[in-house]
Amino acid sequence: MRFLLLLLLTAGVSACGFHLRGAVEVPAALKETRIVGVAEFAPLSLQLKKVLTSAGSTVLPATAKTASTISIRNELYDRRVLSVDAQGRVAEYELIYSFDFNVSDETGALLVPSQKITLTRDYRFDPNNVLAKDAEEAQIRKDMIEFAVRQLMRRIDANLKRKS
Repeated sequence: MRFLLLLLLTAGVSACGFHLRGAVEVPAALKETRIVGVAEFAPLSLQLKKVLTSAGSTVLPATAKTASTISIRNELYDRRVLSVDAQGRVAEYELIYSFDFNVSDETGALLVPSQKITLTRDYRFDPNNVLAKDAEEAQIRKDMIEFAVRQLMRRIDANLKRKS
C-alpha cells in the first residue's frame, strides 16, 4: 500500500512538470571569463570562480584581455537594527547584501547590461549568546553570497538566451 502511494505521488509530481533546477550551465560567451572589480580572494570572487569552474568555464586572471568580463561594482554589506526589546536592546538585525554587475565580451561590447542584486535577511539577536549569534550572522552572510552568485548566473543565462 505504501509503495503504491509513493508511486502515485511520484507520478503526480512528474506529471505537473516539476523538475529539479540542476547544475548551472555556462553560456558559450563565458567559456573563458575574468572577474574584475572585486578582490581576488573576496568571498564573492571565490564563490563566483567556484560556480564558473564547476560549470565548465575557465576563469582567467583579471589582467587577461582575451576573455569575457564579469564586472562587479558597489559591493555592500550592511546591518541595521530591525527591532529592539523592552529594555532597548537589539532583538533583531537585518542584513543587506548588494552589488551591481555587468558582462561584456572580449571587445568590450555589453552582453548583459548593468544590473543590481540585493538580498536581505533578518535574524533574531540574543545579547546573552553573542558568540553563537556572530557565527550565525557569518553563516547567513556566506549563504547570501552563494544565493547572489546563483541569481547572477541565472540572470546572465536569461539575458544571453534572450539575445540569441
